Amino acid sequence: MNTTTPLAEARRAGDPSATERILLASDGGHASAAALRWVIERVAHRSADVEIVNVSDPTATDAAERRVRVGGMARVLTTISPSVQVTVTDSVADPLELLARAREDIVVVGAHRGDRKRTPFAEFAASRAEGPVVVVPSEWICREGPVMVGVGAEDDVTAALAFAEREAAARGEDIRLIHAWQTTGLGEVPPAWDFGTESIPERQRRALERLAQLERESHPDVPLTSEAVQGRVVARLTEAARTASLLVVGRSHRNTVVRAMFGSTANGLLGTLPCPVAVIP
Repeated sequence: MNTTTPLAEARRAGDPSATERILLASDGGHASAAALRWVIERVAHRSADVEIVNVSDPTATDAAERRVRVGGMARVLTTISPSVQVTVTDSVADPLELLARAREDIVVVGAHRGDRKRTPFAEFAASRAEGPVVVVPSEWICREGPVMVGVGAEDDVTAALAFAEREAAARGEDIRLIHAWQTTGLGEVPPAWDFGTESIPERQRRALERLAQLERESHPDVPLTSEAVQGRVVARLTEAARTASLLVVGRSHRNTVVRAMFGSTANGLLGTLPCPVAVIP
């Protein structure tokens, strides 16, 4: 059964008048402050409602202090962006329930680069949310740059590309498609990308350019470039995205055994966070 609402369809179609819903998951820490800055920058240019949810550990010794900080974030957002409707949810008993009701929202959460243990909700949300999740590094500052899309060999990139196209149009930025592959490993040359006698690098580049050309034809107003690079996927995407304003990746739908053997690109990027990373299910 299709449960998509007209508002969700309008947002997906890029209707600028549609009010976006943002769920800012905050533990009251330093990384959450960076996520708040990202939200403030975002709502300056589009209509949005924001719900700030306290996801800190209620049993922690500083739980009361963190609750106060979360409330303070709401006051800051209201002061800077008075047209934005802001609500605060003090705590959530079940994070899965929170993510399930956020299927049509953008979930925004801060994280510490290289220390995922300090912000466990970021990885949990990126792997379980039913809608887009944006993970913002604690050191984030606003900057211009292309919206980059990591194009994997295993999954359908339609949803990630659609999200990136809306972001690039709203930001007035270019799109850059990046496909990285290793010399060995699952999905090195997917069947749809197999062009017979050409070398592996030639096949990868030709297939990516074909995808890029289809995107240019469907979205002629958004400048788009593409690059296929060889090497460790997370390392190459991290290197390429250091000049990006946003990196968009799809969430892997490979089975549990394959994920255990080869890992997840999205989860790997949460350890490096070259810029805000949007994970699209």
